[in-house]
Order: sequence, then structure tokens, then C-alpha cells
Amino acid sequence: MTSQPNAKGEMYILNDGIDMKVKIAAMARRLEELEMKKMQEVQAISQTPLQAMSCAICLSYEHLVDECPTIPAVREMFGDCNTYNSNWRDHPNFSWEPQPPQYQQPAQAPQQASNLEQAMMNLSKVVGDFVGAKKSINAHLSQRIDSVESSLNKRMDEVQSDLSQKIDNLQYSISRFANLNKCKRKKTFLLNIIKIPRVSMKWRLRRENLQW
Repeated sequence: MTSQPNAKGEMYILNDGIDMKVKIAAMARRLEELEMKKMQEVQAISQTPLQAMSCAICLSYEHLVDECPTIPAVREMFGDCNTYNSNWRDHPNFSWEPQPPQYQQPAQAPQQASNLEQAMMNLSKVVGDFVGAKKSINAHLSQRIDSVESSLNKRMDEVQSDLSQKIDNLQYSISRFANLNKCKRKKTFLLNIIKIPRVSMKWRLRRENLQW
């Protein structure tokens, strides 16, 4: 784009600066929207109600697995496995007689992580994604600002160089016009000097004719 005179050149620089400010403001608003969206996701996860977890041994919701009251009895039973207990005589599992099939409670696989741990893992992942996205946006924004600054500096140098060239051309034209005007006045002066004797000679001849 060729530069116009000084006033228009300044106007183009101003328009480029305003356009760049608008772009930077739009990018800042976009960054704020992303931050707000991530914060809403974090708040939604932190406000998710935790579900009660049952004991994996007795399926009770009143205590955890480590606090189950059946654990001491089991430990006592396995601790006496090398000795004879008379109370085991009537136990159905130690009888040789066939027993009717009994309903077996299906064993539940222990959960890999509790709901709280899962929520913390989700929260950590969201925060990590948010930090990574923010770093990427900041890097892209910084690169964009550097590119815009370089373009503006280059454009200002081009405008300044073009204005300097136009000023030099204008000064040359003014100097040339002044020289032409000076030559014209000198020529007019010389013509006037040449015409003066002719006028005098003409009046002299007229006077002589009148005298005759």
C-alpha cells in the first residue's frame, strides 16, 4: 500500500494501531472465557455429592472395611487353624453329610478408588488441562504480539522512508521552480534592456520627421 501525504500517512498508522488493539482485546476476552469455563468445571466437580460406600465384607453402610466387626472373629478362626475346636463339630462346612444348596451372596469386586479419590483425580486432571491450555494460549498470544510489533515497526519504517523520499522530491521541485522563475525574470530583464534603445531610436526618427 503506497503512502499518502503526511496527514494521510499518520491516519493509516492510527488505523493499524486501533485494529491491533481490537484484536488484542478480542484475544484477551477469549482467554477470560476459557478461564471462566475451566473454573466452572472445577466448581461443578467439587460440588458433586459423594455416595456412601458399603463394607465389602458385610455390605453394611455403617462402617468401613477396616472397621468391620467380623474381622476379629475371622482372625480368631484362622489363628486357631492348627488346633481342634469342639464347636466346629456341628459346623455345616465340616460335615460329611450332604447339605442342601445355600444361597451364596455374590462377591463384590473391591473398587479401585473411592468416589473421593476419583473426584480428586478428575479435579487434578481438569486443573492440569487448564494450566496447559493457559500456557499454550499465553505462548500463542506472546508470539502474536511479537509478530504484530514487528509488522508495525516495518510498516512505520516504510512510511517514514516514503515520506522522506516525497519530501526530497518536493524540495527538488521547489528548487527547480525557483531556478526557472529566476531564469525567467533574468530573461525578461534582458529583453527590457534590448527594447529600450529601439524605443529611443523610434522617437528620435519621429522628432526628425516633425522638424522637416
